[in-house]
Amino acid sequence: MRVWALLTGLVFFVGCAAPLRTSVAPFRPPTQLPNAQKIGNLVVAAEVLDTPEKSKRVFGTDLAAAGILPVQLVVENRGNQEYEIDAAQIFGVVAGEYYPAFNLSQAAQRVRESSIGTTVVGQAVLGALAGAMAGAAIGAAAGSVTDDAGRGAAAGAAIGGAAGGTAGAAEGASDRYTHQFRHELAAQDFGDRVIFPGDLHQGFIYLQWQPYTVLRVKVTNITERTTHVVELPITVTRRQQ
Repeated sequence: MRVWALLTGLVFFVGCAAPLRTSVAPFRPPTQLPNAQKIGNLVVAAEVLDTPEKSKRVFGTDLAAAGILPVQLVVENRGNQEYEIDAAQIFGVVAGEYYPAFNLSQAAQRVRESSIGTTVVGQAVLGALAGAMAGAAIGAAAGSVTDDAGRGAAAGAAIGGAAGGTAGAAEGASDRYTHQFRHELAAQDFGDRVIFPGDLHQGFIYLQWQPYTVLRVKVTNITERTTHVVELPITVTRRQQ
């Protein structure tokens, strides 16, 4: 009964947040976004994923649970020159303060320490306990044939627990969860980009959750060896949960 109660509690616990699992990120051309700005023939725009629905559509979970605000940057090169965007020179701005984006390791660690990460670990524990219970039941049934149900249950629980633990924790130890989260976030990361003529690019910047009003982006015109700064107006419509 205690094990059943623990399992019931874990089921509730692991249901607190959906796991991080990225998908294809749909986007609109920058010219269709209200904050689009031009640098020569390069069009730059940004869209904030500040609702659970928007975040889950791309990341499978609400990144607000980890204190992360994903911002989708979209750029299109409509000319014949080359441009470069340095991710380290992208900042969220609020009340005169500049916030650099998290790097992938920082963002992954925040996910690991949030309810998103504990959900994944909880699922592994749940798998191990479920395996132990199943093993105990099978072992007890087998042991009853030889009038030694107790020993059979113990042996079955040990075997079942090992099998359940292997299945439930297939992703590895907690540090491997962090690596898994980093891999998922990297798949959508904007990073450093060179935008060649005719290119259309999109990707995400992972900011600390704040009510930003501006996204500041530095753009280098490689062809002319000049730099420009664009400030894209953005609006965060909800507070971090």
